[in-house]
Amino acid sequence: MSPSSTKQPVTALPSPLVLCFAAFLAALFAVAFAAGRLAGPVAPGMHRTAPGTVPAGGRDTGGMPMRGGHR
Repeated sequence: MSPSSTKQPVTALPSPLVLCFAAFLAALFAVAFAAGRLAGPVAPGMHRTAPGTVPAGGRDTGGMPMRGGHR
């Protein structure tokens, strides 16, 4: 048997470096998710409105009065 004919068996597992990187990304995601949960909502009380409807304040998004406003 010559040295060139010895081949390593092919495995379906990725290299340990790839597995460590994937574990690092999963841990980083878990820490970021936990920090976001602890911080809470960014803008509590902000709700989406349907297109074409008037927001609760009676004004459009530009801040101009809808009806009977000053000219």
